[in-house]
Amino acid sequence: MVPYHTIAFSQQKLRAALRRAAGQDPAFNYGFVVHSRRQNERPTLGLITLHGESLAFNERLLKALEGLPLWLFGHARITLLPGVTITPVEGGRTKQADRPLASMLMNIATFDTSTGVTQHLVQVEAVVKAESLVQPLLILTPSRPTAWPM
Repeated sequence: MVPYHTIAFSQQKLRAALRRAAGQDPAFNYGFVVHSRRQNERPTLGLITLHGESLAFNERLLKALEGLPLWLFGHARITLLPGVTITPVEGGRTKQADRPLASMLMNIATFDTSTGVTQHLVQVEAVVKAESLVQPLLILTPSRPTAWPM
């Protein structure tokens, strides 16, 4: 269970980010927060939606993001790919696509302005691990993924 104050704080951050991004190109109308949570005492990735839904992040939800432009904190274009899922507890029969993710891959495309050349695109790949994710990741997108709750 995710504490209410964590959900409320995430909603507040999402709404503030969407207000700041108003009128930006591309226009952002939806967002979610990826954070670390526990599932049966094991660290997993979770997500909190704009309307306060708190879910374990899994491959099925991740697949629904395919084709949508995603922006980390509204500043860097990203793509997300599944990493490691947690194995079900003994006797569990959870489908692979519904197992919570313990990690995921994040490809980040951003511009390097340190050289003074603003068109120098930098590609970075990062492994986001639930066990070491300290700062929640705020992700903005133009629309709600079709298979997602509000």
